[in-house]
Amino acid sequence: MEGKQLQSEPWYGPDEAPIDLRAYLAILLKRKWIIAVVFVATLAATALYTLRQTPIYAAGATVVIDLEPPQVLGEGVREAVDIGAGYYYSNTKDFFETQYKIIASRRTAELAAEKLGLDKDSGFLGLTHLPADQQAQFLTLKAAASAIQGRTSVEPVKDSRVVRIRVEDEDPGRAAAIANELARAYMQSNLERRVEGSRDASVWLQKQLADLKGSLVQSEVALHEFKKQNDLIQTSFENRQTVTNQRVLALNDNLTRVLARKAEVEARVETIRAERKSADIDRLMELGPVAESGFVSQLKMSFLAVTNEAGDLRNRYGPEHPKLKAAEEKLAHARENLLREIDRILGAQIAEYDELVATERKLKGLLETAKREALKVNEKEIEYRRLAREEENNQRIHDLVLKRVKEVDLSAMLQANNVRLLDEAEPNPWPIKPRTRSNLALGAILGLFAGIGLAFLLEFQDRSVKSHLDLEALGLNFLGVVPPIKPKRGEEPGAKETMVYIEPKSAVAECCRTIRSNLLFLNPDTPWRTMVVTSAGPQEGKTTVLANLGIALAQGGNRVLLVDSDMRRSRLHKVFGLPNELGLSGLIAKGGEIDDAVKSSEVPGLFVLPAGPVPPNPAELLHSERFRTLVQALSAKFDKVIFDSPPVTAVADPLVLANVLDGTLVVTKAFFTDREVAERTVKSLRDANAKLLGAVLNALDGDDQRYRYKIGYYYKYGQSYVEETSASSKA
Repeated sequence: MEGKQLQSEPWYGPDEAPIDLRAYLAILLKRKWIIAVVFVATLAATALYTLRQTPIYAAGATVVIDLEPPQVLGEGVREAVDIGAGYYYSNTKDFFETQYKIIASRRTAELAAEKLGLDKDSGFLGLTHLPADQQAQFLTLKAAASAIQGRTSVEPVKDSRVVRIRVEDEDPGRAAAIANELARAYMQSNLERRVEGSRDASVWLQKQLADLKGSLVQSEVALHEFKKQNDLIQTSFENRQTVTNQRVLALNDNLTRVLARKAEVEARVETIRAERKSADIDRLMELGPVAESGFVSQLKMSFLAVTNEAGDLRNRYGPEHPKLKAAEEKLAHARENLLREIDRILGAQIAEYDELVATERKLKGLLETAKREALKVNEKEIEYRRLAREEENNQRIHDLVLKRVKEVDLSAMLQANNVRLLDEAEPNPWPIKPRTRSNLALGAILGLFAGIGLAFLLEFQDRSVKSHLDLEALGLNFLGVVPPIKPKRGEEPGAKETMVYIEPKSAVAECCRTIRSNLLFLNPDTPWRTMVVTSAGPQEGKTTVLANLGIALAQGGNRVLLVDSDMRRSRLHKVFGLPNELGLSGLIAKGGEIDDAVKSSEVPGLFVLPAGPVPPNPAELLHSERFRTLVQALSAKFDKVIFDSPPVTAVADPLVLANVLDGTLVVTKAFFTDREVAERTVKSLRDANAKLLGAVLNALDGDDQRYRYKIGYYYKYGQSYVEETSASSKA
């Protein structure tokens, strides 16, 4: 029945095991005292820390930061120092971030500290614990400013230009005073920056204005000297240039007219001269100048009259007639007068021509002179314009700087500010620190989580063997558990090792019988006859398990021999109260009769072979052929021979025994045996070609929360069965 019960518990592989919340609950219950201690300690530390803290009060003043100060002087006046956003900032975010840094700056803090006299307040600087002579070296404005900076926070109000200056201090009144003074210091520093900047700009502009004035005077003097040298005092250079140009144009026009007249007169003179040579009165009379002359017309009339008269007389008289001769003389005289007048007119034309030639020559001279003068004027225009331009530029720059000086002087006197105080800070009677309730709640949460974390940390760092799952993970058959055996007060030595015999209806006895059944059912066809019981390390209860298991086997009808092969620290003879003069060491080393060395116990069917005297070389004795012969002899005399051996990690004796005997039983102690040590033990036994029958989990309390969800319910079932049987027998 025990075997079926052992197989009834399900086993999940490492990749298939579901999350077992009961296992986590078991860990918490197991480590409940650690959790409680950590929780209480954390809560107490939090409470102590909170109660020992000095109360801190907070006060806040709010200011409004506008992008631009009021335009008192008008939009056309630009100030020397721009205390608003201006064009120096690409966006308003940069501007406001800069203002926040200015509010929290050391300079602003120094102004506030100096105004409030905090650089002389030892209480504010936390120097009251120092002697008075040592406080002086720490009472500095820089230290006070640093203290203010450490207690100040700048908190902009979202979606607005409002900024809250928040100060924390031990004194609520002082916190409010510092906040208000920081706001005023920031506002004052903003104005001072304008005033100082304007003052510096004014000084620089005044110096530049003086230099510009000197340059302007020099340029004006140079222009005046130029005008004086070029006779431009009474008139402007432009008028002088205009007069010269007009003269050139007038002379050019006159010369053109003279040349035209000259050509006309010259043509007439040549015509008159040509006709004069021909002496053709009629053609001469048709010439323009001659025809235009009134006197010539009169002479022509007289000449025609005389000609007609002479013609009439020639028709009447002969050539020698006195009247005809007188008429011919008169005609000749009229012709001569006419030719003389024509010659005079020709002479007049020639004289006019000569006059025009002379006029042409003079006009050309005057025109060349005027052109040279105009050229000189043009050449001087370059110098004039350079001097005039220099004088004009100097005047313009001088006027501009002069205007800027006046603007800067006005802005320096202006008290307009882009920062204004919205609400002054008021003392707050309620401290913001310490937050007792919040701290205690936080301490409770932290303590709880710290305790739980520590519990899981200890649990996960616990590398000990805790359940059959750990043993099966090593590849061992789990044969059963042995609950912890607590000897009663006054019991004789060996009571633990013989608990199965002393209390056959106890849970220990039932568990040992379960292990016995599992051992007997392992290989029914080839049952083992010799077995070594070992462990990974000392104090894991292998002797206790061996003795009780031997008693259970003997009670099952087997002749069982318990052999104490731990010749270095033998215990079986003490457990059963037997002498140890002749034992295993003597039989191997000296030989002798087995019956003389084997001792019977008070348990029917159970015999004991003590270890005997301690030999100098126990491992060599176990390696000997005599030992193998002795094992064969013992297995022939008894049904089951069980050897008690030292721990595997201590000496090589268990490995030698495991190689010789039919099987090996490994005893592990719950929550004591290290899993890595157990793993190395199993590996060493397998390397020694040991036949591992299985493992027993010793000292495992079924009521322990560490165990309850690890093994299952068969141990509790066995214990309940024993208790019910005991109760019914008593009844």
